[in-house]
Amino acid sequence: MKIIYLNKTKSTEDYIKRRLKKQQKLREDLFVIAKTQTGGKGTKGRSFSSLEGGLYLSFLHFHNGLPCKEGFNINKAISVAVVKTLVGFGINAGIKWPNDIYVSGKKICGMLITNSFVGDYIDYTVTGIGINVNNDLPEELSEIATSVKQILGREADLKSLTATLIYNLLNPEKVDLYARYSVVLGKTVKVMPIGKEPYFAVAKEILPDGRLLLCNGAVLTAEEVSLRLSDIK
Repeated sequence: MKIIYLNKTKSTEDYIKRRLKKQQKLREDLFVIAKTQTGGKGTKGRSFSSLEGGLYLSFLHFHNGLPCKEGFNINKAISVAVVKTLVGFGINAGIKWPNDIYVSGKKICGMLITNSFVGDYIDYTVTGIGINVNNDLPEELSEIATSVKQILGREADLKSLTATLIYNLLNPEKVDLYARYSVVLGKTVKVMPIGKEPYFAVAKEILPDGRLLLCNGAVLTAEEVSLRLSDIK
């Protein structure tokens, strides 16, 4: 396992992908951590604000015979690792399906998980994680995002938080904790299907393959919908 620290990069995820192309035969887990990113990326192609003071980390992990059908367990383990890290620093965080991390209805962490496949197995995973720690947030995000500094009223020890996250990623908890940390299950959510009228429904269960089962019987995938919490404060 190797850790690389960068002052500035376009994207820690892109850095890892470039390194993979150059060293295809080297199967070594790798963490890349940057002080700032000029082109941080979120889900569905969205940009991710990456000002200094935040935690911007990408993690390359090679698997050994992990079936594709168990792929959502990767998402569960990583999400739980992030929540556990924040809880350890006094932040009452939870998981908004599938892998956004929220505190009191506001987003504190986003992540992007990309798997590479060989046949019916997952060869490796590249995970990009961005946590708002001590960084200032753009004014336009004030209603929907928060940071560790805002919640605690003081700056947190970024180096300690980073080290704790790395430890938790390398020593994952049981994935059944994912449901315990969910801020979606049992709650009314606003479902916004692409190209269709939005509607409200209660989230019932997260299925083993990562789809979300609603109490009305509908089954959602993260790619098909955007999901907003309607009553989490």
